[in-house]
Amino acid sequence: MKFPKIAAASAVVLLAAACGGGSDSTGDGGSASADSLTVWVMGNSRDDLVEYFDGIEARFQEGHPDTAVEVEFIPWPDAQESITNAVAGGDAPDVIEIGNDQVFNWASQGALLDITSQVEGWDAASELDQNALEYGSYDGSQYGVPWYSGVRTLYYRADWLEALDKEPPTTWDEVLDVAEAIEGEYDVPGFAAPTDFTNGIASFIWSNGGEIATQDADGSWVGQLTSPETMEAIEFYAGLSLDGVSPQSYVGENELIPLADMANSELGMYIDGGWALGAMADQAEDPAVLDNIVAAPIPGADGIAPAFAGGSALSVFSTTEHPELAFELLTVLGDQEGGKGFADVAGFFPAYPALLDSEEYQEDPNTAAAATQMQNTRFFPTTPRWTAADQDSKILPGAVLDIARGEDPETVLEEANEELSTILNEPVE
Repeated sequence: MKFPKIAAASAVVLLAAACGGGSDSTGDGGSASADSLTVWVMGNSRDDLVEYFDGIEARFQEGHPDTAVEVEFIPWPDAQESITNAVAGGDAPDVIEIGNDQVFNWASQGALLDITSQVEGWDAASELDQNALEYGSYDGSQYGVPWYSGVRTLYYRADWLEALDKEPPTTWDEVLDVAEAIEGEYDVPGFAAPTDFTNGIASFIWSNGGEIATQDADGSWVGQLTSPETMEAIEFYAGLSLDGVSPQSYVGENELIPLADMANSELGMYIDGGWALGAMADQAEDPAVLDNIVAAPIPGADGIAPAFAGGSALSVFSTTEHPELAFELLTVLGDQEGGKGFADVAGFFPAYPALLDSEEYQEDPNTAAAATQMQNTRFFPTTPRWTAADQDSKILPGAVLDIARGEDPETVLEEANEELSTILNEPVE
């Protein structure tokens, strides 16, 4: 008998006939058997996700029939605090989902177990996206394996563009042209440029030949926010709000506000991930609108823009009493069957490149656009200090916010660049 239990801040889904933890230690650190293993998954519980984890438990129990799989859903905004508390000795999982740009941060803080030898002995590891697998390493050791991949794309109203005789924009100039046409005809903003949106801003920077930060031969990081290419891209993005192409109501906001507007015919174009369509379905007053929302690759300065190669990694938490068993569960979640299953339910892509060539992903326009976008990807600076610079200090989105509010770009970016370089070069504790 399965019994979901949903709390206000998070949802705990106990996917087993028996409730409760505990272990049956066998003298080897408790890895051979356990009453239950806990998995932390980022996001909110949904019926289709609960069904997915029912299947994961059934597969895992083929080899470990007496071990329950307990899944706790942690809303993304609560992730940092939840993991910090777990490191400090609070409730902790055995297996955890980590944003792929967070692995080095939590590995450096001792939250994640070194799984180098286990990954080397896992056959499926050779079939994973090797760049994404490398992104799960820190200081020469493996701490996470990619679970799924996700990129942002441009969402647009296909019916509106068809009526306007416009194609989806592929350059910045075309973004301006199409946005102006949409606003003129439908009296809604043509494009959204939220400022609290590092992933989207980065695409504009990268497409113009700019960088956020680079690493010298001696290992030190140098901020690049004042390079001509980066400054031009940031000024263009912030200028979309100053010039009225993007509403001032999006200044200081992330992509969630434009998502709701897109779902309700109050916006023509915006950038978001493959998971957005599911969220739009919850927001749309008229579900028929969703049939006309289609994705295309992100337009860059002169063509398709690189996107952050987003996604999540699976890791074993450092405090688990059952490291071997936890890694076995990780492999059930992260092999081709488990990884693809979660990606399909959650609106992402499997972290196995060979699977992306299938008709399943190429026939639907939205997944095809994302599959194309995934051939044009980049990663953020590979340092544990990136979390402090981006999530804690919000250096890049903060600079864009100030410029979108009318402050001098040169002054803002000089100060932001100095802060960025300082934070990225602070010692890892």
